[in-house]
Amino acid sequence: MKLNSRRTAATLAIIYVSLVFFCCLYKFSGSENLDLSRYLFGIRLDRYAHFTMFFPYPFVAWLFLHYEKGTFLLHKYPYLAILVSGFLLALAAEASQELLTAYRDTDPYDLIANFTGVTVGTIMVYAMKRPLKKICNLLFGL
Repeated sequence: MKLNSRRTAATLAIIYVSLVFFCCLYKFSGSENLDLSRYLFGIRLDRYAHFTMFFPYPFVAWLFLHYEKGTFLLHKYPYLAILVSGFLLALAAEASQELLTAYRDTDPYDLIANFTGVTVGTIMVYAMKRPLKKICNLLFGL
């Protein structure tokens, strides 16, 4: 059963990271009709999209670390590993827009929104670690 849980967690992580890069690099047709340059509470709407895109990462990473055998440091400091890896993912996603597309640019404010999503998600995962373990045990039957 634990092997299936590991496979499921790894598959979920791969799907999530793939979707993040897809959303960052794909040129959506009809997106000119969606005006994300407007502001809500003094924050541009596309910053909310960036926050929302990276907020789930800590949950996915926690699930992966929970079932994956890893190095001692990953299991001794899992929340630090989640935070640092989330920052690296956010940085890679933002930099790839500049490097791999002609229609997207790297924006430091988008990067800040990405980091904020990862940070808030990591804090929530840390605060909810016991209920998360119970939920995972119920879902995966461990």
